[in-house]
Amino acid sequence: MMKLRALLSVLPEGLSNLEHPALEVEVTGLKTNSLACKPGDLFIGMPGTRVDGGDFWSGAIAAGAIAALVSPAAYEKYPPGSGAAAPCVLPVADIVQACAQLAVCFYDHPGQQLQLVGVTGTNGKTTTTHLIEFFLNQSSQTAALLGTLYTRWPGFQQTAQHTTPFAVDLQAQLAAARAAGCQWGVMEVSSHALAQGRVLGCPFEVAVFTNLTQDHLDFHRDMKDYFAAKAALFHPPVSTGACRHQWR
Repeated sequence: MMKLRALLSVLPEGLSNLEHPALEVEVTGLKTNSLACKPGDLFIGMPGTRVDGGDFWSGAIAAGAIAALVSPAAYEKYPPGSGAAAPCVLPVADIVQACAQLAVCFYDHPGQQLQLVGVTGTNGKTTTTHLIEFFLNQSSQTAALLGTLYTRWPGFQQTAQHTTPFAVDLQAQLAAARAAGCQWGVMEVSSHALAQGRVLGCPFEVAVFTNLTQDHLDFHRDMKDYFAAKAALFHPPVSTGACRHQWR
């Protein structure tokens, strides 16, 4: 745990310099769902395709969240008011990047303490990640697997809700894998995840591209946009320049 002021210091907006009693409170968790907030949580209102999660900051505060980070649009739509009694609601220009930065910091940079393999492509991600996991385990290198079917490592398995978890859940899982003694994190990285910044702050050691066929055009504008999302795995800011091996 860390105080909110220290956590916010990783963001470029200078929010840690503000004066509000909430900034001296310890953050016990990060939540992007206002309905899941508990006392001590920091609520991060993520914009969605239809609804801006920041619109629900008041429910998060009522549930016990010590503060809420929201988009500028949500802040203007539902201003928190002013004065000492006003809740701590802070607008952030790039809420997606901020969410990833805060999650990485809160969970103590787990991706830097694992060797990460990211696999993207329309087809073959699940098969490829399972093969990599198998070979690593056979060579006595403990691997965590995060993908479409489940998240697992020795002694733990959980059914997956998304091919690639959102940033807060992803960093929590990487931290748990690291604590369990894993040396590698092998991850399916979907185009949705890349487009939505879920893997920002994950320094991939290896990036793998399987193939590209027509799919997900309900989400991507066209094939060019779909390819650009996949290609983001191989370039900063996703890879943060740390990806030394690329397989195609």
